[in-house]
Amino acid sequence: MNQKIIDKAFHKRFLPHLFFWLFYVLFFGSIYGKYGNDYQWYFLESLCMLPFIMIAAYTTIYGILPFYLKKRKLLLSVFFLIVLLFLVTLGERIFLRKLNNLPVTFDTLFGVTFLYLLLETNFMVAIAFAVKIVKKWLEQQNEKHAMEKQNLQTELNLLKTQLHPHFLFNTMNNLYALSLEKSAKTSEGIAKIAALLRTVLYECSEIEINLEKEIDLIDNYISLEKLRYGKHLNIQFRVTGPVQNKKIAPMMLFTFVENSFKHGGHNLPGESFVRINLKTTDTKIEFETENSISANQESKKSEGGIGLKNVQKRLDILYAGKYLLDIHNEKTKFKVQLVIEK
Repeated sequence: MNQKIIDKAFHKRFLPHLFFWLFYVLFFGSIYGKYGNDYQWYFLESLCMLPFIMIAAYTTIYGILPFYLKKRKLLLSVFFLIVLLFLVTLGERIFLRKLNNLPVTFDTLFGVTFLYLLLETNFMVAIAFAVKIVKKWLEQQNEKHAMEKQNLQTELNLLKTQLHPHFLFNTMNNLYALSLEKSAKTSEGIAKIAALLRTVLYECSEIEINLEKEIDLIDNYISLEKLRYGKHLNIQFRVTGPVQNKKIAPMMLFTFVENSFKHGGHNLPGESFVRINLKTTDTKIEFETENSISANQESKKSEGGIGLKNVQKRLDILYAGKYLLDIHNEKTKFKVQLVIEK
């Protein structure tokens, strides 16, 4: 573990700093070497100036910049920076005079060479400052994205916890309806409900599942509803296109199916219907449900149920900008059309 920490610090901190200061020595050593026609001497001189530049750069990015970000005192921060750059440049000038065995006087310190050194220091400090600002901005963006992702995951989990009780409530209604009829199919219905609950609880915990699993869930639910309604409800379920290797959020399509049966089986026998169509292409999943409704149901605005509101929020989270949802509530039928780009 300690070795990993050391390796990470070496690659993320030491090496970038090493390359940055190597750039300084090579860049200014080459410029001054070409100008003075003595590369060896000016490379050595740049190397000697390195500690001064490092003091200026690190004091700026680890001292003055954090001070400004915390206190938000711009004028004071600028004052500290000016004083720092002046003192560092003065130190460089004195060191160079000593290195060349030249006298150190007020007149010899402040001149054209002092300005060159000040510009050189400013240049490297500005680069270090810009790198630090960009790095800090990227870190903030990463933290923001991580927080947004965490918030979305939290909201998604909350929506799932709302969906499971809603599903359980509807399936228990199915069981209750079968028991009222004292049907011999009650035991079969209990077995199918148990299978559905097992699927929902243990196979729908991931962000996305295979589309085949979602289809199996819909198939099992339709079998349960056929037990309940028998010939009183005209049920059609059609799947076209390849479904292998395609993913969908768990219970995303199922919720629309459940809603169709909830509102589609209350008309007179022969008039009630539920039609479900699923079509897949290489880039899209197209899903459509259509069910009959009575005038009384239409007035209750069946599109306002918990399940549909829940699934719309999940679509916004998981497929933002990649889906199209149309819900039509007419006098005699309720229709949902969903297209998801994959």
